Amino acid sequence: LDLFSTRAKETTERTTGFMGQTREDPRGARRGPAGTTSAGGRTSLSPIASAVLREARRELGNQEAQGRGGIEISEETISKAVDAVCASRGFNIDDIARADIIVHLKRDLLGWGVLQPLIDNPEVTDIHCYDYQTVVLQRGKMSEATGLHWPTPEAYRTFIDRVLFRLGKSLSTQQHTVDAAFPDGKRLCAVHDSVCGARGPLMTIRVPRVAEATLESLVSYQVAPPLIVNYLAALTRTCEHTFIVSGETGTGKTTLMRCLGTQFRADESIVGVEDTPELNYQHPYYRSLVSRPANTEGVGEVTLQEHIRTTLRLCPTRVILGEMRTPEAAESFLEAAQTGHCGMSTIHARNARETLTRLEALLGRAQRGVSMEIIRQQIALAVDVVIWQCRERASGKVRMAEVIEVGHFVEGNIQVRPMFKLVEQGDNPQWEVLSYSSFFEEVLEQNGIYLGDAPKFLGFSNMSNVPATHEASGR
Repeated sequence: LDLFSTRAKETTERTTGFMGQTREDPRGARRGPAGTTSAGGRTSLSPIASAVLREARRELGNQEAQGRGGIEISEETISKAVDAVCASRGFNIDDIARADIIVHLKRDLLGWGVLQPLIDNPEVTDIHCYDYQTVVLQRGKMSEATGLHWPTPEAYRTFIDRVLFRLGKSLSTQQHTVDAAFPDGKRLCAVHDSVCGARGPLMTIRVPRVAEATLESLVSYQVAPPLIVNYLAALTRTCEHTFIVSGETGTGKTTLMRCLGTQFRADESIVGVEDTPELNYQHPYYRSLVSRPANTEGVGEVTLQEHIRTTLRLCPTRVILGEMRTPEAAESFLEAAQTGHCGMSTIHARNARETLTRLEALLGRAQRGVSMEIIRQQIALAVDVVIWQCRERASGKVRMAEVIEVGHFVEGNIQVRPMFKLVEQGDNPQWEVLSYSSFFEEVLEQNGIYLGDAPKFLGFSNMSNVPATHEASGR
């Protein structure tokens, strides 16, 4: 990672060349094999080679536009395009320049191009592109400059278009913001430069670092200790409880829902409602509805709340809302939960108790004129468990910081029972058991979970086994 990070650089930096040669550079810049400095880690091309690179990129782009975009461009295709440009334009380049051009094109056209080293690095959680010259990585909450860049603004725009093309989306002045998700969980947000300030277009890529959506992953990545994971899994399997997963941006809320989704029973009927399809549950009876923005004429919009109302006609046993973004969506989801459709959703909040306050605010905006007592009664009827996620600033690791149970509405307030809380961070995280009794004692005992036998503090030194992931098709 130090190859692409400028954090804590010294005045004099030792850098390693391509052939293992180490040089001193007083400016901290990296040098290519010929001694030419390249902030992006690439050698500089001659004017002729740059012209061949531009023409070859245009040639390959034309092939993609003619219907070959669905086929992965191979190295052989790239080599043929370079040779064709040289032959048609009469350019004469040596083998070294030709190899450099092919390397540039491979980075740009195969996989993630310039960003591939960051995608492959397990410590990088977010990649922020400000313009073609500025790429910033995040490890947890720490931002660091990388020195990576594209050769021209056009190359940067072409890269964004190519990535969005793979997802069937495009960026334009009419569609100035695009949110998209890849099947492997990576999420991308791009903003057209027509609505950006001095820099643009903007692009952010979020890279999930929990490789597999399983309960074992939550323990192996130390998101939560086995007892808490087993507790949540037991409540999920009953298909009777509604979860709200809260936290700041990038704290693994959707990943947690995907992990708990492995505990859905095989006979359930599940409907997910999202702005961007990210959940992708591997369940035989999972259906997904995705919202749609209005077109350039201002018509055709389909909102989350419309989809949630539609789900009630699809006869689901469980309703999943990707995120409570609007008061109307929150109202529709909680209304569905009150009428016997258990589910899960996420919301942004700074702690578990504040999650309920956020729900009150959303419902208050959606139901103007309704008293706070009625709003709190609705929340108490709908929500059973609140999970608050956080990310450690020092290490960047995701933790399940708080779990609370939501009880009845009594004397103007919602009864809340704190269950678990993260009390120590770092290499040896510790959770405190705040309550040895539960509103769902019977369900937990049926699953062999006895909170009364638990120690006061939970960690990973004495781990109990996590139940194997239940494959929906085999249950």
